[in-house]
Amino acid sequence: MRALVLAVALSAACTVSAQDLHPSLQPLAGLLGDWAGTAEAMTPSGPQRLHQTEAVRVELGGNLLVVEGLGRRLGDDGEAGEIVFNAFGVFSVDAATGEVWFDAFTQEGRHTRVQPVVVQNGFDWSIEPENGPRIEYQMRFDDAGRWIETGRMTFDDGATWRPFFEMTLARVEAD
Repeated sequence: MRALVLAVALSAACTVSAQDLHPSLQPLAGLLGDWAGTAEAMTPSGPQRLHQTEAVRVELGGNLLVVEGLGRRLGDDGEAGEIVFNAFGVFSVDAATGEVWFDAFTQEGRHTRVQPVVVQNGFDWSIEPENGPRIEYQMRFDDAGRWIETGRMTFDDGATWRPFFEMTLARVEAD
């Protein structure tokens, strides 16, 4: 019986919602939940259409916002097939400064740490690797509440930008 009471108490203690988020993470509370839709990405092997899902949850008592993304190649029949994109992201807060940081990890073993620019309706972030193009992402909620994310890159310090990623997701309602 004690084990059951402890399990219930721990379950209640682990249930963290948007209002429990650290104040610096509050502008990102709209991300919470499960999302699904499509994405189109330009890859070295050509364009790919994906069935994309994102699961966003609160961790560590509201100090982390965790994002798990999974993309499956869409076949000509519209069915989701093999996994071609798998990433894990963590929004965290520097306790001393209140600054928000974003760490992104990919299935290929890449890790990127950036300081996103949080705006009223989403966020922006960019990657400036030593070798390769500068990459910028923009995430916004549209008027219908969908998660719209785009990516673009430049090889010439911003003189010319080339879009390479677009994702449109809708919130998945719990059963």
